[in-house]
Amino acid sequence: MNEFYYPPPPDPTQQMSLKLQAELYDLFTVEEVGLRPGKQSIAFVGRFLGDSERGYNEISRRFAVHGYTPTAHVENGRHILVAMPGLIPKGKTGNPLINLLMFVATVFTTLAAWSAISGGGLYGAILDGDMARTQDAMIAAAPFAMTLLGILGVHELGHYIAARYHRVDASLPYFIPLPFIGLGTLGAFISIKSPIQNRKVLFDVGVSGPLAGFAVALPLLFVGLFLSSEAPFFASGLTLQLLGPSILVDGVVNLFYDLPANRTLLLHPVFFAAWLGLLLTGMNLLPVGQLDGGHVSYALLGRYAHWLAVATFLGLMAAGYYLSSMWYVWAFFVLISGLRHAPTLNDVTRPDPLRQFIGLAALALFILTIVPTPFR
Repeated sequence: MNEFYYPPPPDPTQQMSLKLQAELYDLFTVEEVGLRPGKQSIAFVGRFLGDSERGYNEISRRFAVHGYTPTAHVENGRHILVAMPGLIPKGKTGNPLINLLMFVATVFTTLAAWSAISGGGLYGAILDGDMARTQDAMIAAAPFAMTLLGILGVHELGHYIAARYHRVDASLPYFIPLPFIGLGTLGAFISIKSPIQNRKVLFDVGVSGPLAGFAVALPLLFVGLFLSSEAPFFASGLTLQLLGPSILVDGVVNLFYDLPANRTLLLHPVFFAAWLGLLLTGMNLLPVGQLDGGHVSYALLGRYAHWLAVATFLGLMAAGYYLSSMWYVWAFFVLISGLRHAPTLNDVTRPDPLRQFIGLAALALFILTIVPTPFR
């Protein structure tokens, strides 16, 4: 009886690894190849030839022809290029009508919030059906609402424009209304619908919001300061001593006013809204999780940013105990959103020296705007 030898069928993952490796000949030196047949992903260990950003983008284009998406990171000083089966679908950026409705709702809740702060009672006027009082309350609250939402909107548009510039799928800004309590809003955000290509892009998207918001908030702070007026220290209403100090705001006030111990400023709503905008700018620059500062720190430090995020979270807990319980609330939101930042597709490419300089400027902005004890 004749015995025949039938060779085993070729492993499709191994065959694909050879095809993908052939695509790397002028872009990436391959020292080792690792196969994961169960998940069909293929790891190439080596080093990029030349600029890693251009190299990764070209590899991504070549791998897409074969139905694979690459990721890249650094491990023990070597570049790890992982080819994963499948292509990233285009993200859905949502329904703009929802953005508009949430914005309109937030306009109303911020109008009502300032009305409550100043004793206008917008909700009460509406429930009483008093249209004249309702109109007066809305007009009186409009400077506060327009200033605050303008700063928040420009902040988020900064993120949105940077994302779209780098072809990252992102939604228009969502404003979060907060009726009956607080300042009428929990802020605004955009939703990123596609992975971030590299740490340069992550840096640009992360830092653009605070810089754009600051560029609007600072001149509005000056406007609000000129519209404010001196008053006795114990005057009723929203006065300067009720707000916590920051280096920037104290410097601006001292530049134009030499207030004696028995005098203070009766604050215009534009000043208060601009102060809030600067406060939120400083908070968002905390280097942790999904905050703007978390994006910036990960872009600059890579995976080492996780330890900075942990230290920041512990600092928030300490600030909640020693300075203000508000920091506990901020720490809670940071914790539920996650301390660890997700890697970018190409984690090898780092921000250039200009971006590193802007990162230092963002750190300086954090120091200038942060308010350790926001409300006294």
